[in-house]
Amino acid sequence: MPLQTVRSFLNLLFLGVWTAFMVSLAVTLGVVRRDPELFRRMQRRWARGLVRVWGVQVEVHGADHMELGRSYVVMSNHVSYVDIVALFLALPIIPGFLAKRELTRIPFLAQALRSGGHVVIDRGQTTAVQTIQNAAQQVKGGKTVLIFPEGTRGDSGMVGTFKKGGFYLAKASGVPILPVGLRGTREIFPKGSLLVRPGKIEVHIGPPLPAEEISQRSESQLRPLVRAKIIELSSESPHEVVPDSPLPA
Repeated sequence: MPLQTVRSFLNLLFLGVWTAFMVSLAVTLGVVRRDPELFRRMQRRWARGLVRVWGVQVEVHGADHMELGRSYVVMSNHVSYVDIVALFLALPIIPGFLAKRELTRIPFLAQALRSGGHVVIDRGQTTAVQTIQNAAQQVKGGKTVLIFPEGTRGDSGMVGTFKKGGFYLAKASGVPILPVGLRGTREIFPKGSLLVRPGKIEVHIGPPLPAEEISQRSESQLRPLVRAKIIELSSESPHEVVPDSPLPA
């Protein structure tokens, strides 16, 4: 069996076992100790364990742009599954993600979603606008949420078209947008590959776009502005922008 195949298998095996162990431990300790922040701290430990085994170094630039005690809509380029690992380690505030309410029906996962500060949305009983408004209320309540505005991982070395939803969420919640550029994650864990390679990841955190400026600009003005910032931070090339459909009512 080729060495590369063996490494791929071991990488994936460790990822699965380590994730199951850390989630179980974090949920259990959080309930026993009644510590709502424990799970969030354990997410950082989970990420730290992965990069140590994988031989990956994470270098952070601009961490002082993220002020503790504030809420943000964090927007980043997205090229690899390891992006989330790098962001958990680099961001001073560990963000939550948008999660479907159906997932809260699973007892084990429901506790993890609540403890991890993730923003739960109900897409089955509301319109898209109502979904964003519901999520905005949770962000106003103190949650920081991470959004990949491209909507999927890119594999061309270019930053793709940005979707509208995250910008509507930022406007509705009245919090700053924090642009982040990731460099090196594509080489660490390429799209379509099962092999995690040792190397260095750079996380560049830019100055936030103030909520006041967001409220004064339209969504169509915000998208190219934030996209340009992320392109600069990530050192990726701009992909041709294809207009997307309006947000459904």
